[in-house]
Amino acid sequence: TVNVMQLATCNNNQPWICNLHYFSDDALNIYWLSTPERRHSKELLTNPKAAITIKVHENTPDEDYVIGISLEGLAEPFEEKEAAVLAKKYQAKLGTNEAFIESVVEGQNPHVFYKFTPANVVLFDNKDFPDDSRQEWRLR
Repeated sequence: TVNVMQLATCNNNQPWICNLHYFSDDALNIYWLSTPERRHSKELLTNPKAAITIKVHENTPDEDYVIGISLEGLAEPFEEKEAAVLAKKYQAKLGTNEAFIESVVEGQNPHVFYKFTPANVVLFDNKDFPDDSRQEWRLR
């Protein structure tokens, strides 16, 4: 299971990228925790357009194939009223300390959840699609 993604934001024509722990839902939305003072969090408030990439598999001598996912869409802080549901899913996937998650839900911790809604998804997979490794879907 892949737990880390790269999030790209842009402000004043200057791109920025960072690594974040994440989880996703069945609708391909992606969620993460961050604090509002982080550069990517600040930039999302002024420009919610973002891109995400997730390395699923890197080629090795034993498994010579590459799988990666790239997404573009909109990101925003998530509504507080549903933070408890997100917190349980986040904790289940990532094994995050339960006390930490409770402190986020109760507002005692500065972290907030963010939600990324994809508009375009590109899968690069030369294992399952050797003849056409780049697969693209427009969702919105």
